[in-house]
Amino acid sequence: MSDYPSMIGQRFGKVVVEQQLDSTAKGERRWLCRCDCGNSYISTTANLKRRPMANCGCLKSPDLAGRVFGRLTVLGRSEKRSPRGKRTTPLWECRCECGTITYKATDTLKNPDLSMCKTCADKRHAKAARDCAGYVAGTQISKIQDMKPNAANTSGCRGVYYDRRTNRYRARLTFQGKIMSFGSYERFEDAVKARQRAEEEIFGKFLETIE
Repeated sequence: MSDYPSMIGQRFGKVVVEQQLDSTAKGERRWLCRCDCGNSYISTTANLKRRPMANCGCLKSPDLAGRVFGRLTVLGRSEKRSPRGKRTTPLWECRCECGTITYKATDTLKNPDLSMCKTCADKRHAKAARDCAGYVAGTQISKIQDMKPNAANTSGCRGVYYDRRTNRYRARLTFQGKIMSFGSYERFEDAVKARQRAEEEIFGKFLETIE
């Protein structure tokens, strides 16, 4: 490294050389450079000298500060870079609509599935999964349209069970996280009718709102 004159402090186009790094496997000298835009990047001597307007790549990338992409507003360029195979790409500092600061490459900003912070993306993906499973307003439509007894049910009717403490049949219904009771009955048939009336009233009104 000492056999060649130092380039530290020299300017090439938009960049200033700050530090000499280990040479490449082919013996090319490498330099840590800082661009006028604020980004740091690594370049070889040959690349610096043959480019009259040497830069970190910002001349190819327009300033996106203030632009809105999906849920993100670009605040400006950052010093962060993301690995892309054998190279790295600069990242933009962004603010999500939820207030979270995140860092995105230009291509991810323009991708509607990625133009948001990780937390919002996770919520979006979870919602998409619920929609695919037939959920509306937190309720799985197929479940309320098919009231077959589950494996834990022993009475033969969903929502009806025998209370051994009172020796009576009880009718209840769980909807959107709430457990509702519809009385206790001596006869199993009466409890079944109470459960069916509850289904018609509660589930029926809900299904009407989404049709």
